[in-house]
Amino acid sequence: MLQTVKRIACVSLASMLLMAGCGNEKKPSSSKPERTQPVTTAPVTTAEPTVASTGAATVDNATAPRKYNFLAIKQKTDVICTNLENIISDNHFQGAVYLKLGNDLEFSRCTGASDEVEHQNNSIHTYFNAGALTKHLTAAAVLKLSEEKKLSLSDKLDKYFKNCSYGSSVKIKDLLTMTSGVPSYTEFSESSGKLLLNSELDSKIKENNSEEDNKSAVFKWILSQKIDGTPGAVYRYSDSDFFLLGKIIEQASGTSYTSYIKDNILKPLGVNHSGFKQPKSMASAYDDNDKVNKLTLEGVGYSALGFITNISDTIRYIEGMFDESIINSDSLLDMHTPWKNGYGYGVKIDGDRITLNSQIGAFGTMITYSTDESELFVSYSNYSSSDTYKLNTLFNDYLSEFRI
Repeated sequence: MLQTVKRIACVSLASMLLMAGCGNEKKPSSSKPERTQPVTTAPVTTAEPTVASTGAATVDNATAPRKYNFLAIKQKTDVICTNLENIISDNHFQGAVYLKLGNDLEFSRCTGASDEVEHQNNSIHTYFNAGALTKHLTAAAVLKLSEEKKLSLSDKLDKYFKNCSYGSSVKIKDLLTMTSGVPSYTEFSESSGKLLLNSELDSKIKENNSEEDNKSAVFKWILSQKIDGTPGAVYRYSDSDFFLLGKIIEQASGTSYTSYIKDNILKPLGVNHSGFKQPKSMASAYDDNDKVNKLTLEGVGYSALGFITNISDTIRYIEGMFDESIINSDSLLDMHTPWKNGYGYGVKIDGDRITLNSQIGAFGTMITYSTDESELFVSYSNYSSSDTYKLNTLFNDYLSEFRI
């Protein structure tokens, strides 16, 4: 149902994907939106505590699956959409939001400007730095190559990197599960709540560098590091792990990482415009104190954080992963199986909920979906004052009254 007065979109997925936006949004005022208070639970892309674990997570420490009263949701669709709209407005959220619950509720809302100069507003077709979603793509590519016997998750890194001091002890699986012990080329800022480039690399990464120059600088730094601890023993967040996986994908496939992702992951799912180059409809970064977040420069994010996409393509990608046209059901199950600290292959896992979350400069990403495909939440923002993680938490708190 579409309520034009409230500019709420509760529409079918097929119709929504054809929409140019989510209503006629007003241009935001020049004053900055009120900054939301940080939540106490750490996002996936922060430097999480290095808690030792002895093995894969068990049912005892996993959150029970959420079950919804879909009949009640269907009966109260208008009320639910209005209340979700109010949550967005009350928290001054600027960005693009999509929520699907079963076959009974689809809600989308877009607020704020994507480009004030061109008088463009955020829509489901606006492109954002997707950050954490890149890891999902990279993990899917590794699993696909594994299915094709072009690599093995038990391969040691010295098979691919001859001058790597830790090559004989770290496996591909250690990279996928972030248990390699390789230091991250990014670091989390407690003061800003954002992910930043490691300070040791700051002088080497420049705006006028070529993509290959930036990529080479990061790669050399990663290979020069010493690992911390025993590979496979402890979870430690490290974007270096997924950067190395991109290099492995290139060697195993015989093509560039971006070409492999485009031809073997995105195109088969009808995701034809998202990628790793900034398009014309890329959202501008707003109310960000950093003039340039170097993680957004070409070649730096690469296979760990470099993916650029929109709400529409994200829905196609996440839903398409379940139809086995990219990886088979066994590989998807492996991706969704928690290992250490509730981390699977490129994703954070909490019971039947899969989470991808990041904050890179002004660009926030929050994606959650259920493994039974009954729930999908996607939110992107280009305003540093808007908290995609908190918005998801507020949605969950409100929707708890419809759980059984």
